[in-house]
Order: sequence, then structure tokens, then C-alpha cells
Amino acid sequence: MPPNTSAVRWLNLAATLLVAAAGATLATALSVPASWLSGAMIAVTAASFGRLDTRLPAPLIEFSFVLIGIALGAGLTPELLGNIGAWPFSLVALLLAVIAVTAGARTWLVHVSGWDRETAFYAAVPGALSYVIAVAATTDADVRKVAVSQSIRIFLLVAALPTIIVAFEGGPPVAAAPLTAPWGELALLVAVSTSAGFAFRYLRIPAGLLTGSFAGSAFLHGSGLVVGTLPQPAIILAFVLLGALVGSRFVGTSIGFLARIILPSFGAFLVATAIAAAISAGVAVVIDIPLDQAIVAFAPGGLDAMMSLALALHMDTAFVAAHQFARFAGIAFGLPFYLRWARSRPPKV
Repeated sequence: MPPNTSAVRWLNLAATLLVAAAGATLATALSVPASWLSGAMIAVTAASFGRLDTRLPAPLIEFSFVLIGIALGAGLTPELLGNIGAWPFSLVALLLAVIAVTAGARTWLVHVSGWDRETAFYAAVPGALSYVIAVAATTDADVRKVAVSQSIRIFLLVAALPTIIVAFEGGPPVAAAPLTAPWGELALLVAVSTSAGFAFRYLRIPAGLLTGSFAGSAFLHGSGLVVGTLPQPAIILAFVLLGALVGSRFVGTSIGFLARIILPSFGAFLVATAIAAAISAGVAVVIDIPLDQAIVAFAPGGLDAMMSLALALHMDTAFVAAHQFARFAGIAFGLPFYLRWARSRPPKV
């Protein structure tokens, strides 16, 4: 008698979620950077190599996209908007750095490593790890390559940069727990962000659910209508699901494939780091700020991690937050328009 296909799918889903949760929990206990995302991703990737069918159903993926968009939009506060206008030179330099880093890493991946242009582009975008992976998953890019390349970058930056700076300055970074919005504001946040997500998808904006929920959340937080974000368990769930999604992309992938993309990814990281370091050093000289502060502000190592480091080392947290969020927001709002433009171009012969 043939197995019940529906039952098998449910068993595979349950096993995948258990593996993701276990990996995320272990990574958190070991203080791995971006632990809930990276731990789930590594564990589900291993399960995929072990021939478990880890593919997630579309509704669960869409649910995680909405949660992630809501959580990421909470970083845009009225105070941050007020601070952004205070550093015009460094913000312009940041824009140039994002463009230069993306172009440099993409050139390495395309012309040295032989990657296709679309995959190389998403692998080269500096920062907004979860957002870039989620957008890449809606395109023809090889998400496995994007995930590994982006994960190598975020791991090295988040793990190495704090260690290097703390070794010179002293004092370990301590992350602050995000403020949970009151129930009334939380209901408004979820309703507006979810509606915006479905509206963006209806308008066929690339990664519409993610981009729309981020836009709705950013509007509510930037206007001061909502203070705080989703409860921490919901944010954790979102990143565990995204990690599981990325890990599921490795179904049918061999260890040899993984080995082949580590060196190209590390090379792209070195190119990107050299460009970002050079520009941040120039900014530090021109506007007369400490070099380590400029490096942390320009580093694509995750807004939360870089803000925690800035706080622990007594840096100007407003400066670091304004630049980190400006980079993230620029990528989050710019990628869908870039993707729409790229899709409208005639294919190269």
C-alpha cells in the first residue's frame, strides 16, 4: 500500500521545524552571531544534505515574510529620522560605499569566480541579510550561493569586528532587548503592515509581502504612531522560519557544491571589506570622528549587532544608528525597484 503523501509532507514539515528550532537554540546557547537565523539555517541545511525533504509550504513562508517586515520596520523611529539629516556628507559617502561594495564584490563573483550576474548581485549586496535572501528567493538567483556568501560575510563581520575593536577598547557588547508595543498599537501594527504587504503583492512589487509589511511598519514607527515592535517570541519565530527556508534550498545539494562556493564568497568578502574600510577611513578624516566609530557605522554587519557594539564602546550611537538604518532602508526600498527595472530590460544575447 503506497504511503499517504499528505501524512509524509506533514511529518517532514514537523521534522524540519524541530530541526530548525534545535539548531537555533543551540546556536543561541553558543552565542553564534545572528543565532536564531544562522542556527536554524545551518541545522536545516545539514538535514537537507541528510536527504530530509525540508521544503516549507508557501503560506508558512509568506507568514514569516510578513513578520520579518514588521520587525525590521521598527527601527525607523522619529528620533532616528531627526538625526539622519545631521550628517549629509557621511550619508552620501555611505550611499557611494553601498554602490561601490556591491559593484566590487559582484565583479569578483562574475569575472573571477564565474557566477551568473543575478546570483552575484544578491550575494554582493552589503547588509540586510534576511531581506536580501528573502528577495533573492523570489528571483532566478541561486539562493544557496546567495545564502552562503551572505552568511560568510555576516559571520566574519559580526564575529570578528566586535572582537577586534573590543580587544583594543575593552568591554564586551551587550544587546538591549527590543521594546514590545502595547496591545492596541500592536494590533494596528499587524493590521496596517499585513494590509500593505498584500497590497504590494497585488501591485506585483517584487517580494511584495516583505517589502509592503516593512513599509507599513516603517511608516507607523517613523510617524510615532507605534512605539515598540512584535513580542520577542514572534521575532524569533520569524528568523527561525527564514533560516529553515534558506536551509531548505539545499535539498538535493552536495557537499562538493558547498565547498566550491566558499572560496569565491570569501574573496568577495575581502573585496567588499577593503572598499568599505577605505571609504569609512576617508569619512573619519573629513568629518573628524574616531576611525573605529566610522568603521562600525559603515560595516554591513547587522544593525542590532553594530548598535550593541557602539553602545558598549561609548561611541556616538545616534551616528551609528542613523547610518546603519539608512543603509538597510536604502537596500530594502531600493531592491524591489532595481528588480523591476532588471526584469524590464531585454535579455542579453
